[in-house]
Amino acid sequence: TLRDLIVDGKLPEGTPLVQRDLAHQLGVSPTPVRAGLSQLEREGFVAVTPTGRAVVSRLTREDFEEIYAARLGLEGLAARVGAVVVGRAETARMKETLRVLRRYAAEQDVSAYLRGRWEFHATCYRASGRQRLVDEVERLYWRADRYNRLVLSTGERFRESVGRYKEFLAACEAQDGDTAERVVHESLRWAVDRTASSLPSESDAG
Repeated sequence: TLRDLIVDGKLPEGTPLVQRDLAHQLGVSPTPVRAGLSQLEREGFVAVTPTGRAVVSRLTREDFEEIYAARLGLEGLAARVGAVVVGRAETARMKETLRVLRRYAAEQDVSAYLRGRWEFHATCYRASGRQRLVDEVERLYWRADRYNRLVLSTGERFRESVGRYKEFLAACEAQDGDTAERVVHESLRWAVDRTASSLPSESDAG
């Protein structure tokens, strides 16, 4: 619940996260709130100040670039090793997911789009059988959730994003791992190019 509140912007960056107040707001004891804050700190959604206060972490250019650089390497690898073994059942499922994704893009339904986008690509990634790799790629994907939403800030961005997936599907159908990896790399670099410059640097005051 806390994660959803942060991702949806209901708890903006810099918001103090007082355990007692959150427990009252959510109708739970302080214990699960404390555990949740610790988990969200590990995932990068919560920061602890030098005075020990928990706050919603800032969105910064450096954090964005570092997450996407890690995704570039690992997600590219997952695409390459998955595409060469993906079968007809998986590509049929990807086709159906892509059809739904286009509707979400037209509606600019960012939450549904991001869930669908993960399932579309993960169908290919899981075909590799490399569960540890897929788990780490998924962790980074959702770690980037707030940034992903910034990338998809306009209807044009949605159209540009979903427009890249046809080529990825074609690479999977051809079992062409090199092309699948290239398409993922281009998609992630596109996101960085469109978004990084709009984010504040960690060296900025405030």
